[in-house]
Amino acid sequence: MTDNCKYENLKLDLNKDTNVLIDESYQAYSNTLLKNEINFKGKKLLLKTEKDLHTMKELGYEHIVSMKNKLGLRIYEKNRMIYVLLIEKIFNNCCDKQCDSIRIYKDKKDICIWCKKMDYLIVITERKNGYLLQTAYPIIYNHKRKEVEKKANENGIF
Repeated sequence: MTDNCKYENLKLDLNKDTNVLIDESYQAYSNTLLKNEINFKGKKLLLKTEKDLHTMKELGYEHIVSMKNKLGLRIYEKNRMIYVLLIEKIFNNCCDKQCDSIRIYKDKKDICIWCKKMDYLIVITERKNGYLLQTAYPIIYNHKRKEVEKKANENGIF
């Protein structure tokens, strides 16, 4: 595995105010994921483009930058927002380029793309006309990292 990643500097600044990060991460999502065609294994990456009625942002964006709290409500999470720019780079520059840090594996019906270097997980589901981006998030807990590593070792594909 390589120690350097030319994309690790693309993360947004975690120290910024949450509202500033929401604006910046949404701008990054719009400019990289909504405006560019992204492919995985020869099929188009599909996004949830329906808008959340409260935030008026796409549901695909909401699932990437927020997580459910104990009440089942989605709350914005700064640790998720800072990685938005990496999603496009991982698909377009890492998955098909034999990057040592990328592990791709099946988890039930989902395909998981784990960047070990950035400890970042992208979850997609195969559809007839492409792959639907379900969510993406940094792995911050050791037990989750061990679970992901185990599944990648057992169910690795590609």
